[in-house]
Amino acid sequence: MSEGGPLGYLVINVLEAAGHDSEDAVVWDPDLKQGYARVEIRGGPKTIKKFTSTKAVDDNGITWVEQLSLEVLEGANELRIMLCRPKEASGERSSTSIVAACGIYMKDILEAAPVDKYFELYKPGGGAAGGFIRVAISFLEPDQVRNGDLDTGAGGVRQQKQGSLLGTALRVGGAVAVAALAYGALSKAGVIGKKKEEEAAPAGRNGKAVAGKKK
Repeated sequence: MSEGGPLGYLVINVLEAAGHDSEDAVVWDPDLKQGYARVEIRGGPKTIKKFTSTKAVDDNGITWVEQLSLEVLEGANELRIMLCRPKEASGERSSTSIVAACGIYMKDILEAAPVDKYFELYKPGGGAAGGFIRVAISFLEPDQVRNGDLDTGAGGVRQQKQGSLLGTALRVGGAVAVAALAYGALSKAGVIGKKKEEEAAPAGRNGKAVAGKKK
């Protein structure tokens, strides 16, 4: 790695989001018709950010299946994932509102990656339940990336470790209330896609993960 270059890359497959809580109660506003995911790595010399495309809400869920690649710079300490509503008039993302979000410590991600998990989202201004978002995350060292290019194909990065839990919850001030720990499979009916996932229990209120069963 050259001086000042990235420590590596997070390759994040943003798969889907669901607008209900762990009790299967609807938590998204009925007027939410479209949404996109905004992913940021914060804490380094600059904030690295990427966006998915905007997709329509269908049956209280959104499906993307889009891969984003973000540089991990020296000093990076937080991954923030936000579900955003596009501006109705001009569609300028700079003026969009955050529907719900979560933040995860980078050290926990780097220790656990690769992972494929549902993360709990929280609404701004109080931390009310904001649904779930499923992402698959891998970390690549600089020497694993040829000529600085990442394979962005659907099968470019294999996701293997589906049973890991991601450390202690991070509380984010202001727009993002409480960071999420990973949820495992949501066994209740209504999870979009009804993907086959591992069983895991949510974190308790003290921020400590409750161990789940690995498959």
